[in-house]
Amino acid sequence: MTEPFKLINNEQALLQLCEELNGSKWLAVDTEFERVSTYYPELCLVQISNGEITAVVDPLVIEDITPLLDLLYQPLITKVLHSAHQDLEIFFNIKGTVPTPLFDTQLAAPLLGYAVGIGYGNLINEALNIELDKGHARADWKMRPLTDDMLRYAADDVIYLGKVYELFIEKLVKIDNESLLTEKLARLVKEETYKPNPGLMWKKIFAAKKMKGKQLAVVKQLAAWREMTARDRNRPRKWIIPDHSLIQIAIQLPENKTQLLSIDKVGEKTVSRHGDDLLKICHDAN
Repeated sequence: MTEPFKLINNEQALLQLCEELNGSKWLAVDTEFERVSTYYPELCLVQISNGEITAVVDPLVIEDITPLLDLLYQPLITKVLHSAHQDLEIFFNIKGTVPTPLFDTQLAAPLLGYAVGIGYGNLINEALNIELDKGHARADWKMRPLTDDMLRYAADDVIYLGKVYELFIEKLVKIDNESLLTEKLARLVKEETYKPNPGLMWKKIFAAKKMKGKQLAVVKQLAAWREMTARDRNRPRKWIIPDHSLIQIAIQLPENKTQLLSIDKVGEKTVSRHGDDLLKICHDAN
């Protein structure tokens, strides 16, 4: 039997929903977002449930979602998520902090015998013996109107998340290593989790770890420059310049724009827009 949910697509309905959920002990929370052409994820849906009331909130048609944010940031309500990082990143980008207190079912699962990093669908299957339809996992959540199947899929994510949470809480009180979970959850609150240091972004480029001397110095500065440029322009890092091109720039150390153009995936638009910055890094890095 499918459980009911509300579609919230206007400010009056959102206010009423938040009044109904106010005072909840916990809220299962999930989001749907798009991140194809942007650095920052674009929020498309927020799903929320307290075990009795479930709603799918459409922030693309509601101009002001402040009441929802106020609800989520209430310090007496535990926010329950699965693999929370990307969902929390969205709220961090909006508010500069993440909503607390938190509970992440993926982090808690290994304490109860489930696989480390277990996916949501597998967890629901193993914990509740329910197989979820994951047919919309790669759906276009910016499309409107959303289909009934897409909305059902979105709502189910928080309906069953809440059920797993209640099951987990009951079992966790019987074990002694909750401190490990507390430590992992604490990392989800830290600013650096969502706003990484540009100076360390070179470590995410596998080939850079094998470089030394001037080449390594150039890669470090190029990666930091790309990170800041991606943020400023709100474009994916690889759209600014891909990893392998950064590596080739550091290896070849071009001295002019003609040499820069000879590097794979460094086209005229990139050279026109960023050539001076790239050449300066090659020249000045040490």
